[in-house]
Amino acid sequence: MTGQPQFLVLDASCLLNLYATGRPRAIAAALPYRLAVAEYVLEREVLYTWLPVATGSGARREPVDTSSLQEDGRIQVMRLELPEEEATFVSLAGSIDDGEAVTGALALHRRCALATDDRKARRVFGERLPGIPLVSTLEILKLWEQEASVSGAELRAAILSMRSGASYVPGHRDPLYAWWREVMYGSAP
Repeated sequence: MTGQPQFLVLDASCLLNLYATGRPRAIAAALPYRLAVAEYVLEREVLYTWLPVATGSGARREPVDTSSLQEDGRIQVMRLELPEEEATFVSLAGSIDDGEAVTGALALHRRCALATDDRKARRVFGERLPGIPLVSTLEILKLWEQEASVSGAELRAAILSMRSGASYVPGHRDPLYAWWREVMYGSAP
């Protein structure tokens, strides 16, 4: 794939992670591409995040509502429309979850970048869709930090919200794990 893709198609986990930060609009505005999500993912996989209860004793489910992000053009909903997209979806769905498969099919045929943190999906995409740029949640957050000059305190607050709302903690093998740890704890491993 040559040049910068116009869209970054988010799988369910990346969309939930960004939504749970409480700052999806600011993050989307700082990125060099527009965000997109598969209709399938939005309707079947991205249902709610968790918000802390005011008393501090637990959390409550909060429905994910991207309608305002869609209305102001921060995120576009895509659906499989072409026979080639359907065929790629079916082919990928034999190896990975349907949400990642539909996201991969859209990214391939619409010449988009793809955001996923799922290790198996990243391996399958690397093998079967080698021209598709892969992006992780941490790469998106680091880009937001750089492009929007986000303060360390705001970045940490967003990551804490993401951790509690979407249960996201990167694995030790993530290339940006040391960066995440520095943001969270002020030290690398």
